[in-house]
Amino acid sequence: MKKMFCAALAAITILALAACGSTTGSESESQATDGSTTQTTTEATEGVVDTAVFEQITLVDDENTTVKLTAIDPDNFWGYTLKIFLENKTDKELMFTVESVSVNGFMCDPFWAASVAPGMKANEEISFSESDFENNGIETVEEIVFTLRVFDSEDFLSDDLVNETITVKP
Repeated sequence: MKKMFCAALAAITILALAACGSTTGSESESQATDGSTTQTTTEATEGVVDTAVFEQITLVDDENTTVKLTAIDPDNFWGYTLKIFLENKTDKELMFTVESVSVNGFMCDPFWAASVAPGMKANEEISFSESDFENNGIETVEEIVFTLRVFDSEDFLSDDLVNETITVKP
């Protein structure tokens, strides 16, 4: 009885792992060291090939910071995801946040912030919960609008280094 139970448990585990690893198509993505994504190719099971070239978008590039949108992953484990590259060009630790975020005109809160040490770079992900999309009837993302704030993480009263409204139309 124990052997049958263990065999059944092992079979279920193998099937679960196989299901997690399978997708409806095949995807490949090439990513450079600075976090830029050069091309994403998706092949559907019906034999239709849809090739989309995503060119990174520089959101901010000044003497203090660089922020680039490097990819959009609509099927990320955490939900619809914006992949971004951050660079801190200062000698202070900086906090990067998004505020007043809307998707297709509906307010959404990705609960995201990232701290980047002086002179360092980071690859980050801003993910939206599937429940926000479901509750607002969002099936296709047409427009994301947010305020990008960058400030000294140790001096909250200092002026923002970046405070810009960004619009992304995937």
